[in-house]
This record gives sequence, C-alpha cells and structure tokens, in this order.
Amino acid sequence: AYTLPVTAGALAVGVVRRRRDPGASSWAAYGPGLGATLLPGLVAVWGDPYWPRPLLLGLGALVVTLVGAHRRLRAPLLLGGFALAGVAVHELAPYVVQVAGLLPRWVPPALAGVLLLAVGATYERRLRDARRLREALGRFR
Repeated sequence: AYTLPVTAGALAVGVVRRRRDPGASSWAAYGPGLGATLLPGLVAVWGDPYWPRPLLLGLGALVVTLVGAHRRLRAPLLLGGFALAGVAVHELAPYVVQVAGLLPRWVPPALAGVLLLAVGATYERRLRDARRLREALGRFR
C-alpha cells in the first residue's frame, strides 16, 4: 500500500511517454512503476504469515500479467508473471513440504530421475519451443 502512490505516478509518466513515443519500450515506460510495487510486495509477502497480502498481490499480479499479454507488452507480462509465480510458490510451499514428508525416502530421487529422462527425451522439441517463445516475446514492446 505504501508504494502505490509512487507506482501511480510512475505509470502515469509511462503512459504519457508511450503516447508521445509509441516506439518506446514497455520496460522504459512501465517497468519502474510496476517494479516499485510488485517486487517490494513480493518481498513483503514472503515475510507475512497472513492471507490478505498474498491474495491482493496475487490478484494484482494476475491483472498486470493479463493486461501485458493482451496489449503485447513485455514488461507487464514478465514482471506480473514473476510476481504471480513468487506468490504461488510462497502459498504452495508448505503443502509440497508436507506431502514430500509423507513419501518414502526413495520417491524424490526416483521422481528426479524420471524428470531427467523426460527432459532428455524431449530436449530438441523444448529447444525449438524455447526459440519460438523467445521470438514471440521479441515481437512484444
């Protein structure tokens, strides 16, 4: 909540900049404003044991990610996605640890081996998909 005035001002400056220069990158226009709220909010979520802050940050990051994808803007898409993933990891980590504690000790190394086999077997396809993703992100502003 403390960073929202700074974010609003920085995003307003970014909107004006993009209107004057449509070729300006979204990182230069919106990156500082979004980073001023999403990144400190993510740090605060990791230290907060209650549920309202992760919920609000997750919803905000989801909106930012969807707007970035809809408008084909790289900075909102990546910053929102990063914050959304951070909130998801924070919220799901206790359950993953709890489930992992219930499994026999040989299951995690066996799952790691299966994962390595799957990664190795699909390496060429994933490499091609990564190139296509890089090209698609390159077309964003």
